[in-house]
Amino acid sequence: MNLQATKMELIEMLISTRKVTVLNKIKAILEEEQDTLTKEDYEIIDARRERHLKGESDSFTWEQAKQKIQRI
Repeated sequence: MNLQATKMELIEMLISTRKVTVLNKIKAILEEEQDTLTKEDYEIIDARRERHLKGESDSFTWEQAKQKIQRI
């Protein structure tokens, strides 16, 4: 089954349900999924941290970062 069809099926099921417990469970699952970092995310973070600790990457104060962002 394709992703879009599965989403539509789930939406239809959510709309038709009358059980608050079902909705709460689904909400909890989706919120948990959004807050989870993947293994790849941790690998990227670890690699960036190592580069920082070795002095191989630039560091900025909060004020410097804000100035750079505002220039974009």
